[in-house]
Amino acid sequence: MLVLLINLARRPDRLAFMRNQLDALEIAFERIDAIDGKAVDLGPGTDLITPVERACALSHRKAWMRFLASGESHCLILEDDVLIAPQTKRFVEDPRSFPEGAEILRLETRLQHSVLGRGRRCGPPGFKAHRLLSRHHGCAAYIITRACAERAVRDLAVFAEPLDDVLFEPKSPNYYPNVCFQLRPGVCLQAELYEPAQSTPISRSDLEMDRHVRQVRREQNYRNVTRPRVKVKRSVPEKCLREVARWWRRSRAKAEFLHARFIVGRVLRDVPFADGILPAVAAALSVSGSEQAVQPEVQALRLLATDR
Repeated sequence: MLVLLINLARRPDRLAFMRNQLDALEIAFERIDAIDGKAVDLGPGTDLITPVERACALSHRKAWMRFLASGESHCLILEDDVLIAPQTKRFVEDPRSFPEGAEILRLETRLQHSVLGRGRRCGPPGFKAHRLLSRHHGCAAYIITRACAERAVRDLAVFAEPLDDVLFEPKSPNYYPNVCFQLRPGVCLQAELYEPAQSTPISRSDLEMDRHVRQVRREQNYRNVTRPRVKVKRSVPEKCLREVARWWRRSRAKAEFLHARFIVGRVLRDVPFADGILPAVAAALSVSGSEQAVQPEVQALRLLATDR
């Protein structure tokens, strides 16, 4: 299986972090030079996507194109700030670990709840693949088939929303239909969600500030929209009909829930992270954290030396 790592040229620290993990697992990979949204003019941002998020989506598209240039049938695409559990190697080495009928298998978890279908055995004991039926953030680690990559490269040239909304948000107006499965528990986790890594430079996302600006802009636009409230007087028969309609909607929603839960198998589940991280990760995070803690003291000593 081809393994592609998306990495910005100005983040060699993240490249070294990922190389330590993949080398420890004896997984060969190829680096994809990510498109830098802060260095390349990709047009103005919107309430739905920022230039940096658009650059991230285009970087994944660049990885899809590299995948199609190879002769592989499946490709694991990684971002450069992800923690990799040891079980990941099994999914790279064994093609049978990929669920039948799936186009995308998400190995990543954002530790959030999602609506999932019935699980099927996938990979090592204790792991199952569930059809993803609702939103789950993140595009840091997923396996994509050749057929899905061909369709995506053909149809997705301009991104109006972040890539995780386009691929993994069925309710989004820009959702691109695909058969996506979520691995449970996940074997990859972004560093910003792992508590020992949250104070290290590895976990600092280049997208966070842009996402904050986008959220502020969206809230400002929402507040600027005037919504006049008009109280409507209704007769007694109209009120009775409204109550009957409300009862009908609630009964129908309950029936749909029971059908989805017990007949279809849809259920809201958490997606935890697999136990255990690589020793190389723990060592890298401890060194990075200690360097960051010592840095202010070093700067103070340097200031004293210059004053003298």
